[in-house]
Formats: sequence, C-alpha cells, structure tokens
Amino acid sequence: MSDLASLTGNVGVFLLTYLLHSTLAFSFVAAATYFLGRRRNSELRVLAWKMVLCVPVVTTLAVTVMDVPHFGLQFPVRVAVSEAAGETSRDNPTASQERTVPAPLVSKDDNRPQTADETSAGGADGRFASTPFTSARVAGGGSPNVSPLKPPTARSGWGLVVATWLLGIVVGALGLVVQMTRLLQLRERASTISTGDLCRSLNRLRRNLGIRCRVDLLRTADLPGPVAAGILRPFILIPQNICPDSVAVGGRDASPSTGRELSASERDALLAHELAHVAQCDALWNLIVQIISRVFFFQPLNWWAGRELRKEMDFLADAQAALVLGHRTGLAHCLIRLGDQMSRASGPVGPVHLAAAMAAFRSTLGQRIETLLDTDNDLRRMPRWSRLATLAVMLSGSILATVIVPRAIALATEPSPPPTMPHEGNEPMKKQVAALAMATALVIPAAGDEPATRPASPPPTTELKATPDALPPGIRKFNGMVVGRLAAKDIERGTFVVHVDAVSRVWRNSQAENPQSIVGKSVAVGGVFGKFLDVLVVTRIGETIEFECKHDGDGLKFPGEMLRKVAPYRPEDYPKLPESFRGFQGSVIADIVKKDPEAFEMIIKVSSVKQVWNKNTAKEPRSIEGRTMMLAGFWNRKEVYHSLKPGDRIEVGMQHIGRQSEHLTVAEFVRKADAGSEKVAMEPMKRMEREPAAADGLASGQNGFCGMLVGRLVQKDVERGTFTITVDAVPRIWNKNRVDNPKAIVGQNVQAGGVSGKLLDVLVVSRVGETIEFGALHEGGPFMRVVEVLRKVAPVSPGDYPELPEAVRGIKAVVTAKVVKKDQEMMGLIVEVTRVDELLPGSDATDADSIVGRRVMLDGFWKRKELYQDLRVGDVIRSGVVHQQRLSDNLAVAESVKKIDG
Repeated sequence: MSDLASLTGNVGVFLLTYLLHSTLAFSFVAAATYFLGRRRNSELRVLAWKMVLCVPVVTTLAVTVMDVPHFGLQFPVRVAVSEAAGETSRDNPTASQERTVPAPLVSKDDNRPQTADETSAGGADGRFASTPFTSARVAGGGSPNVSPLKPPTARSGWGLVVATWLLGIVVGALGLVVQMTRLLQLRERASTISTGDLCRSLNRLRRNLGIRCRVDLLRTADLPGPVAAGILRPFILIPQNICPDSVAVGGRDASPSTGRELSASERDALLAHELAHVAQCDALWNLIVQIISRVFFFQPLNWWAGRELRKEMDFLADAQAALVLGHRTGLAHCLIRLGDQMSRASGPVGPVHLAAAMAAFRSTLGQRIETLLDTDNDLRRMPRWSRLATLAVMLSGSILATVIVPRAIALATEPSPPPTMPHEGNEPMKKQVAALAMATALVIPAAGDEPATRPASPPPTTELKATPDALPPGIRKFNGMVVGRLAAKDIERGTFVVHVDAVSRVWRNSQAENPQSIVGKSVAVGGVFGKFLDVLVVTRIGETIEFECKHDGDGLKFPGEMLRKVAPYRPEDYPKLPESFRGFQGSVIADIVKKDPEAFEMIIKVSSVKQVWNKNTAKEPRSIEGRTMMLAGFWNRKEVYHSLKPGDRIEVGMQHIGRQSEHLTVAEFVRKADAGSEKVAMEPMKRMEREPAAADGLASGQNGFCGMLVGRLVQKDVERGTFTITVDAVPRIWNKNRVDNPKAIVGQNVQAGGVSGKLLDVLVVSRVGETIEFGALHEGGPFMRVVEVLRKVAPVSPGDYPELPEAVRGIKAVVTAKVVKKDQEMMGLIVEVTRVDELLPGSDATDADSIVGRRVMLDGFWKRKELYQDLRVGDVIRSGVVHQQRLSDNLAVAESVKKIDG
C-alpha cells in the first residue's frame, strides 16, 4: 500500500513537471517561429517542432527519474504515505531514516514572519524569491531555488489524478488502434500498380532521393487526395479520380476532356512529394506525435505542435521534391490541381493522422505555392555541418533545460495530521504544567504567551529606572529584537520602559549604524495593542521580556509581531559571533545545546566547518569552531525542528544575512550528521490514534473544511497536541473552504490536532467544559488541523455570532452602522446596520435592504489598525462592505471606513 501511495504521488509529480517543461518549450519555439516571419528554412522548423514534442519527455524523465543536478525553481507537492507505511516507520526508525525525503521549504532570511513594514522596505519579499531550496537530489550537485509559490497540501488527490491519466491513455490507445485499423483496411482494399510509367517514375525518383527500401504504389477510390504511410513497409495511396487505370497502364492521359487527370509532370511532382515524406520518415514521426499527444492528452499544446509539425513537413517535402524534379512549376501546378480536386471532393483529406497527405491542410496550399514560386527562396537542404551544429545547439539547450527549467518535487508526508509535541528531554511536563497553572489564575487567554519552562526571575542586579534615557544616534532606523527587564508600563497608553540587556536579532532591513548602542540603557517603547497588552498586564516590574521594535523617526515602536516573557538574561543564552565570522555562508557540523520551541530557534556548538560556499564573505570561517551560536530560520521547517533534540549532532547549511545580527539562518539543508547524505524526515511524528467514544471524528460532509470553529472542550491530550470539542458555532468560513454546508458540523464532536508552540500553552490552561475558538483546516483523515488561532472565549450566547440573511449574501455596498461589540484579538466588530447608503458594482445581493436593523460581523481591519483601536462601542461608522465567501456570515471591510457623528 505504501509503495502504491508513493508511486501515484511520484507519477503525479512527473505529470506536473512535464506540463511545465512542455509549456515552456512550446512557448519558446512558437515565439521564435512567429518572429522568423515568412516560411523559410523548413528543415530548421521541422527540427524545432520535433524538439518541442520529444525534449520535454526526455528532460522530465531526467529530472524526476534520474539523479541529475538541478538549479532552477522547484514546486514542492505533498505525496501521501499510507498509514501502514507510517506504522512501519515508527516501529523501525532506522527504516524511516533510510528513506530519502526532500527537505521542506527554506524559511525567510530572518527567523520570524514578515511584517508589512519589511515589505514596504523591500526586505522580505526580495529575499524570499532567491531563497535556496534543497531536495533529495541536491546531494548530487546544484543548489536550486524554490518558487515562492505555497506547496499544495492535498494528500489524497494524486490517486484520482493518476487513475484519470491511465484511463485517458486507454481511451487514446483505442483511438490509435482504430486509426491503424482504418489504414490497414485502406491498403487491403486498394489495388496495386506494378507496371506503367507511374512505376518507372516512382523507382527513378526513389533512387534519386536515396530511398533503399521498397515503396508500394496503390490506387484507391476511398480517398480524395494522395497519402504516404507505413513505417517498415512504406506505401503511397493515389486516388482513383486523379490517376485512373488507363493512365497507370498506358502512360498517357486518358480522357483529357474531363479535366480531372494530372499531366505527366504533375504526376511526377505528386510522386516526388510523397516519396520525400518517405525519405524523411514522416510516417514514423506521425506515429510519435500521436503517441505523445495521447499519452500526455492533458497538454493541449501537443496537438497544436503536432499539427504545426505536419504542416512544416509538407513545406520540407515540397522543397525536396522540387530539387529532385529540377523545377518548381510542375509541383506548383500539381498543388493547384489538387486544390481544385479537393474543393470538389467531400469527406476528409486523409484517412488518419498516421499518414502524410499531400494536401492534408487546404489552408496552407496557397502559402506552399507562393513559397515554391518565390525565386528568392533557397530550397536546398542545410549543409551537413549546419545540421550538426543545429543538433548540437538543441542538445545543449536540452541539457540546459534539464538543470534550470522549473520542476515539481515530491514531499513525503504521513497520514497522521497532528505533529508530535515539541517538548524536549530537558523540558519536563511537570514544570510546564506548574508554571502555566500560576498563569491560569489570571483567567485570560494571553497567559499562553508565557513559555512554561521559564524559571522565576531573580532580583535585578542593577537598579531599574522608570525614566527612559535619550536614544543614541546609532539606533536610528533600527529594526530587530530586544531583550531586557521591564522598568515601567502604562497599559492605557500601550507603552513601557525596559532596561536593555541584549539586542538578540537585527533584521536585514535595519539601517541602524550601531544597534548595540542601546544595551545597558533604559528605552521607551510604544504602540502595544491587542493580545500583547495582556502580556504586558501579567508581566511584573523586573521580569524579562523579549520583543520586536523598530525606530520610526520619533522613537521605538512595537510593530505587533512578538512580545513575550522570557527567562532572565544570561550571556550564554545570547552568544555573540566572532567579527571574522560575520558574512559566513557554508555548512558546519554542530551539536544542539538548547532549543526555543516557541521562537523555533536553537543554540548550537560548532565542532567544525565542513564547507565554505562561493558567496562567503567571512574573513576567518573557522573562527566559530568550538564556540556557540544562535541558529534560526526554522519557520518553514517546523517538522524537522521538532524531530531534533538537544545533544543531536547535525550538519546544516547556513548563511549570515544581517551582518549586525548575532544569529545565522538555515539555508538549503538540515540533516543529522550520522545519517550520511540522507535528509531528516520532514514529518517524523507519531501517528495519533483515534480517541475513545467521546469523539465523533470528522462530521460527514466536512472534508475540505477551512474556517473558524467555536465549541466546548470535551477532552484534550497535551502530550500529543490534540483535543476534542463540541462545535457550538462556525463564525467564519475562509475562501479555501471546499465544504458545501459547513454549518452541518454544529452540534458534532470534532477532533483537532497539530497544536504546538505557544498555542499548546493555551491548550494546557484550558479546562474541559470551557469554550475555545480556533482556525481549523481539514487536509484529509478524521482530524482538523489547528492553524493560526487557538484561544479561550466566552461561552456561546445568542447574538454572539449573528447569521447573515440569505438575501444579503454577495452584497457589495456602502452602509452606515453602529458598533455593538469589539473583538480586540481578532480585530473584528459586531455592528448593527442602520441603512444601506449605496450599492457598489458587482453586488449580488437580491435584497440589500434586508440587512437594515440586523446585526452582522465585520472583519478586515488588519490594515486599518489605528482606526480600529480608535473605535468604541456605540460609535457610528460608514464603511464599504463586501461579502467574499458566500457560505460565511461575516462581511469584510472594503473601500473607505470612517467614523461619523451619530
């Protein structure tokens, strides 16, 4: 079963890679053909279209089956592994390590999510686009780049894709068999021409074209035009109405008054053209076109490329026939006569696509005649050296395409949705529960922001000042992370004063000349809002906090990314880099000393520098050996991060991005040093067993759910990071939702997993019977995965999550409403609409006025934080609103939003 799941996933990756390669190849050749203009040098065009059809197959096989280096973009695709395989890997850890699994996406250069300020500064987005990507094949050479596209997360769809592909191949094969049968029937019903002038002309022209095999000449009444077919036994079919029996036997035009028969020179031109198709093995290429087009039927460009190839083969056959005949007029007259005959005939020009018909494309007859009669057009074949050079260029292009053209790669995943808990051996569960139990007494969800393993803060060694010092000039335009002891706080204003002990991170877009100049000083920080105010509330004077801040010209501001309580400052927790090591890029062998699961960082002790990369700018890379350093950049490698523990020896590629910062970022790979070249498994988590009868699993029809759930906690397993709730409300449905009736889950018991980091702290302090809200995503299996949000909320009461009237769904309008309730953490409002001022273009509401007097949920204030913070219950606002997800009950803010007088 595991082999079948892996096979279907890898076949899906092969098909996706082929789609990328073939599309790029077709686009390149089509553009080149367009810019070349007039139809000249048909031989080169034929080679180009043959390349379009064949090269993508070869390059796709090379990058997906063969172990070749790759330096281009890669699109990771998740491949499911069966439950049996997962159990086998857990029972035999060695076997799971022996499977080569591609590493996950490399995270951003910095070790935290991108902020809007970084985007505006041009920092994060630009970095991500050039982030290196590593798969299992990187060991073979190369350092490819990853696409910023987010990898698909569907785990069970590849089986259906592969089954559909195989069914399409069967249907295509049947169609090809039908064409072959028709061709054989045409040959059986045709009469052989074995004597006369036609046979003599055929043999003479065959020798002049260098054709050594026998070519049969047959006459048929089933076709309106001549064709050449056959691979091992080539033959030419001539219509009865063009060359009647008397002409074939007597060598003279019989019944010339009919105007239907061809002259002797025109018949020679016809035979020369069809023999040119035989000399070029066009029947074989027609078969190859049919096979490729039918095997890869999902690529419509293959049919177009095949049609263009057949057209160009006709132009090339015309040129070769004119050279053999020694003149062009006979062939031009023959084409004119055939065009006249074809216009009178009914039915298809040729029997099947396996044959090369002289006038298969009536639309090109005029162009072919014009090309023949153009005396400036050189019909001679390309010189031998030119053909060899063209083939060499095409071969080089194919090799280049193999290593740089984007491809898809398989990311193996196990079926169990929740990852194992990120607890390490030196973080006992009892200490976590004891520390978090103290925070429970505060009865606020933000208590989960405080790590459970942090010991109590000792008395401060220096006196704290509530009055901030003047900011030194070297801190201007600073952007990064700071650690210090809280000296004063003002909850109402969202400000605090901190005595700085260390500058733990300096982001890449920081422009401060000397970030370390604030160490030892007391500084004021403002702009704290939302759930971070709760962290400030529970933090006592003298306790240590770590927070992000930036200098906005007037002072230090909190941008809203991270504010948390941490252990008292110790120099060994924030190691400094040697100056000669700054700018390092390469790989090292190191031992893990300590982990910070909440920030996805670790402290490692470097034993040796294994490799120095070309872009390294460190003066003495080996100056780090024997010293500790901070390693970050695991945000998109969470599963790998959780699989490692203190004491493990790892080999890691890293880069020092911010020269003023003391941390390095993971780049390209992370693997255990004793595992050879094999990568650490992406998801080495234990399969979560189904809970007892208290859980119903996943409600029927909820496969693909994506949104927010609110419900009462039924049971929890902190060790596994799982819990079960009875759903009371579905307040939001996100755009990626694939469920037709998401509210059918209300009243059902639902299992959820994948809780880790600070969200796990919220689960610890939540008691059975309390109400929680979380972002839920179903990716397959009987469990919901917790994403983005997990918090304790008040029990659900009528009116807490108002439903949107059916006649209002799809509305896009400007409304006036009164603020009834605020949700500070989710930055949402419940408003009562007093009137609909204006309907905007694109509104689909059938009765927009039915919303008047009703309460609705209004979201989308993330980019309007200052306005949101200024709103109070009872305020009247005028706002543009839009209903984006028809199944959801919440409206999103659109256009302008402003507070108005009541």
